[in-house]
Amino acid sequence: MKAPKLRGPFRNVRTAPRSFSFKSRHLSGVRPEWEERKRRVEEEVLGASDRPRTIKFRQGARDSEGRAARRAASVRAGRMAAVRATLVALVLVYLTYRAVLWVDAQNYANFLQFMQSNG
Repeated sequence: MKAPKLRGPFRNVRTAPRSFSFKSRHLSGVRPEWEERKRRVEEEVLGASDRPRTIKFRQGARDSEGRAARRAASVRAGRMAAVRATLVALVLVYLTYRAVLWVDAQNYANFLQFMQSNG
């Protein structure tokens, strides 16, 4: 078996470097008649293609009121979610406290004697 040839640190100028060229076997997915039809429709809708299209801006006053209302509703919803989370946490802490008091009040002496006699 022959040993593999190691590449040198310098490129050999006499030979062209290896290159990769990808030749697609697929045509573009758009049919030429579709492009022509699309161009005609755009010309009909927008008018002649030589004149520039106009840029339309939304009205700022109407949109800003709606945006402010949406922002206020979002802030209100966030605050309500924080209040609900706090209430749930307080209820869980209270239930844990009551459980600790209940366990402390129980008499486990009989249970421990039962374990000692069976063990």
